[in-house]
Amino acid sequence: MPRLTRRPLALCAVAAAIALEVTGCELAYPEVVVVNLIGEDVLVSDVSFNGCKWDQIIAFGEATSPGQCLPGADSVHFAMLDGHDYCTDQVEDGSVGGLCFCDEEDDFPDDPIDPGLVNEEPMWFHYKTIVVERVSYGSFHLFTLRAAGIEQDFSVPGPYGH
Repeated sequence: MPRLTRRPLALCAVAAAIALEVTGCELAYPEVVVVNLIGEDVLVSDVSFNGCKWDQIIAFGEATSPGQCLPGADSVHFAMLDGHDYCTDQVEDGSVGGLCFCDEEDDFPDDPIDPGLVNEEPMWFHYKTIVVERVSYGSFHLFTLRAAGIEQDFSVPGPYGH
């Protein structure tokens, strides 16, 4: 075979090997699933771990879809809303009429708080797992979020707008 025709074949073979290697590495990234077991009234959103981000709201007992993350170590980061606390705050502020979680002995004012001071938008606070998890190529990891294993994540700006 003439030398000129062997060179393009060799280049094609090298290009094919590189393409397979790049594709093979992407398929070997660690797979991660995160489950919300914090509490029955707790919703979790914006879950992220080591390059993966899930843009969904996860109720108690639900899980993210499997995501391919970067190998390495990180905490699981997420935003959290306690639905029961939010609803109780709205009742106490008087922004939700006809509901009361209080005992009859408790006296709340008949007039609601100044509407300008009541924020009816729920505030999602940022949290992370206390334990830093390590993942490596070709592995599968199931991370469970529990109330005892999380702390506020002050590396992310809070919901207050500053």
